[in-house]
Amino acid sequence: MSVSTITMKAQKALRRISVPPRFAAAHLQASMEEVNGESDEVYLMASSVKFATPLDICALRTLIDHASEKARRVHLECPSDPGVHRYLERMNLYEGLPDNVTLSSPRPPIRRQPRGTKLIELSRIICDEDVEILMDRIAEIAGEQFGRRSTVTVAFATAVGAAAENVVMHAQSRTGALVAAQRYQRTGLELAVVDRGLGIPRTLAANPRHRGLSDLDAVERSLEDKVSSSLAEGRGAGLWELCDAVAASRNATLAIASGRADLSLSWTDGVLHRNPSTPAKPISGTWISIRLEAGKEKQQ
Repeated sequence: MSVSTITMKAQKALRRISVPPRFAAAHLQASMEEVNGESDEVYLMASSVKFATPLDICALRTLIDHASEKARRVHLECPSDPGVHRYLERMNLYEGLPDNVTLSSPRPPIRRQPRGTKLIELSRIICDEDVEILMDRIAEIAGEQFGRRSTVTVAFATAVGAAAENVVMHAQSRTGALVAAQRYQRTGLELAVVDRGLGIPRTLAANPRHRGLSDLDAVERSLEDKVSSSLAEGRGAGLWELCDAVAASRNATLAIASGRADLSLSWTDGVLHRNPSTPAKPISGTWISIRLEAGKEKQQ
């Protein structure tokens, strides 16, 4: 056997995925394509991470779970910054890792004080009961920003619950959906819902009325009322409700990525701006991120 053949086999057996200091979810979406089952060991190099949004946390855990299914062993290089390492522990990134995943550093001990009005730790949504718990948590965290009984809070909690329920019913994701949220004092509430299911374009194509659409058109269409993969009447309000609830806050951003579609909707004082794009590589499942901006008075 030649030296070059040995080198190629060694490279095939080991794959390193770099996670930059301020990684974006898009980077990890692309990284999932690199972990394709041809490597015995995968190293996820996250030691330089300095900041992680709820979407980043969901994305990193999604990559970890994906890698654990494709490789025999997965090694996660934890952030070298102790504060970031503790934050990921606080957000439950390291909770319930697959058996073939090892960490480069011990999980840090933390004091888990109640933070219901500030964050929602990384959670997995698999059944209807999980959806109900999520809605209660969202009402609590959004209520601190807009008022617990405000129209925005009630609509937002209901709408996110409907979006999560869509995953349970239609996405065919074996691992459900991952959800995380953080309310920042300066920028407001950020929330993410990520699943590794069929994705919006494939799901919507199950309905003959919506076949033949481009991925971007399918994502756009999914935000309309009564658009569903089902032919049954009264279905298809989940993502429409979500879009409507986010818009009600008047200053917000809703981003949805699925397949070869990445759509960002932003509202400034109630004025909508659309930013559609086509990613270079298809996005597995559906990735939703939301920001409800801070600085608004509570509505009682």
